[in-house]
Amino acid sequence: MTIHFTWRITKYNPKYRDEKCIYLRDEWTSISEIGRITNNHVILTIQDYISTENRYVEAILDVMSCLDIQKLSIFGLEKWEDTLDTTNFSFLYNENMKSLYGQVTNGLWLEKDQISDLSRLILREKIWCKLKFDSKMYVHFGYDFYMFIGSEMMCEDTINNIEKSGLYVEDFISPIKEED
Repeated sequence: MTIHFTWRITKYNPKYRDEKCIYLRDEWTSISEIGRITNNHVILTIQDYISTENRYVEAILDVMSCLDIQKLSIFGLEKWEDTLDTTNFSFLYNENMKSLYGQVTNGLWLEKDQISDLSRLILREKIWCKLKFDSKMYVHFGYDFYMFIGSEMMCEDTINNIEKSGLYVEDFISPIKEED
């Protein structure tokens, strides 16, 4: 099998992009903005942040379920800190996340529950990596809550459910190279 379908999945409504695909609205883009005034003079709360993060994690797990994939492999790993204990919002990192943070390596296979924690670490800008399962699926994250998923199948119901969750799904080839 091979990747036939690729999507950019974001919290950003594509109708607010210009002809060069640049997003024109001022929206929060990072966990570091919790407690700050963001778009439309609204304070980004922990609850709002976690709610958005949950939708991204569920999107990944839903595509995995559609493809009957139970685990993904890490490659292209980048890690920027030694510990999560001194980070801002350290109370948001549970023991499983802290343990996983200390164990991640290229080539490591992660089960679905670990994918959830790893995705949160990526979205919280503590690590970066690519995830894949052979040539059936990949997940890449870009800056500012951009996520790219490739799949061997269309997963139409799954894509519809992701959109119903409040995320936007666009046909889009990941700008991140697929090298191991």
